[in-house]
Amino acid sequence: MLKVIQLDKTYGQNKHSLKAVNFTAQPGEVTAIIGPSGAGKTTILRSVNQLIRDDGGQILLDDQDIRQANKAELRKIRHHIGMIFQNYNLISPLTALENVLHGRLGAKSTLAGVFGMYSAAEKAEALSLLKEVGLGEYAYQRCDQLSGGQQQRVGIARALMQHPKMILCDEPIASLDPKSTKIVMDILRKLAQEKQLIILINLHQIDIALDYADHIVGINSGEIVFEGASGDVDDQVLQRIYRQAAQPEQAVTANEQ
Repeated sequence: MLKVIQLDKTYGQNKHSLKAVNFTAQPGEVTAIIGPSGAGKTTILRSVNQLIRDDGGQILLDDQDIRQANKAELRKIRHHIGMIFQNYNLISPLTALENVLHGRLGAKSTLAGVFGMYSAAEKAEALSLLKEVGLGEYAYQRCDQLSGGQQQRVGIARALMQHPKMILCDEPIASLDPKSTKIVMDILRKLAQEKQLIILINLHQIDIALDYADHIVGINSGEIVFEGASGDVDDQVLQRIYRQAAQPEQAVTANEQ
């Protein structure tokens, strides 16, 4: 389980990005963070992985406080936290297989990582994961020759190579067409259910969040204004989450695209 407790982040002259943020995310569930642009969604994800240093609180993954980990401990923790990015974050000239294998770098020595020394078992696992996300036939194709949706699936397979407890997804469908969006979201939901992973995902698309997430965390101006089951999100809840983003004549509803 992931528990975020009283998480604070301040920029500059007491400008809060996060204000005493509290929420939980369970294994086997998709937890979606929704809210207007600039509300703090990406800051939460980057804090959970300690890609940025926050100012206070606790981030507990299976009762281990990530914020208190030293550099060596943090490296081990990050190895079990997969990350999926909006812009895919792949090495474009390399093949899909080579990019997936990079998911093992955190478990290797510096020398083995530099020279790409992967075992036969690791290569077999990478091929199996590409098949799992529907890309077995593209294993030896350069990633810059793949579509955006295919590249995002390579990113998912790479995250799975880390043998993660949790996968953090930062707007993973923002650049995808509807067909690719469905494929990617179907895969993420299946991974949560079948592998009992924590899937924590930032989304702008309200309808996608409500369709795919088990658990919704709504944030506005750095503060959590709603946490609960997706089935409990109605128009009144959405108005509370997006109150500063919606114009009076443009009410936010659960059917917003």
